[in-house]
Amino acid sequence: MSQHFFDLIRQGKTAEIAEAVEAQPSIARSRAAQGISALMLAVYTQQPVIRDFLLTHLKNLDIFEAAAVGDCARLCHLIAEDAMSVRAVSPDGWAPLHLAAAFASAEPVTLLLEHGAHVHQFSHNPMRNQPLHACIALNGSLDVVRALLECGADVNATQHGGYTPLLQAAAAGRRDLVLLLLEHGARPDCVCDRGRSPIDYALERGHTEVAELLASYAVKAVAS
Repeated sequence: MSQHFFDLIRQGKTAEIAEAVEAQPSIARSRAAQGISALMLAVYTQQPVIRDFLLTHLKNLDIFEAAAVGDCARLCHLIAEDAMSVRAVSPDGWAPLHLAAAFASAEPVTLLLEHGAHVHQFSHNPMRNQPLHACIALNGSLDVVRALLECGADVNATQHGGYTPLLQAAAAGRRDLVLLLLEHGARPDCVCDRGRSPIDYALERGHTEVAELLASYAVKAVAS
């Protein structure tokens, strides 16, 4: 039954999910074999309606769920019970700060950082990334990126494939993020394992303004 329920979440079948939970309320708390909860699957698959529906049927979110949905009250409660929970790792390899950075707002991100979350913590999965990478890849919040940078996030850190935050932002065409990263010391001449630079990705994807911004910073770097 839980596998079918998870399939319904992936497919965005809101009516069927509501019927299933009404018939069997405990199914809202179900988890996949690897430990991922139904709520986290809704978050991962970008199903906000299903996410919010499940939240109305759940109590006592764990640290990963609370971080992903930005439940600061629950985070405070869990941290008070176990201060080291801010550096815990989920069954699929994410720290709470990764999840807050990827899916929530600056408030839970700041809260976790203030309580000892490690801004440089790498994920325990093939991505091998830091919260800053996770934010740019999935959230794109300028406020969250700024909060991470102000708490010392490494603007030139690489994840799997040699991708830096600047490479990610340039490929996405996010001029605002590119500018913020450059202002915090991102190297415009960085390259990924494929030998591609931020300018390469910006031009390849038609982000002309981003490419021009990167070129101007590259000139400044050479001049200095």
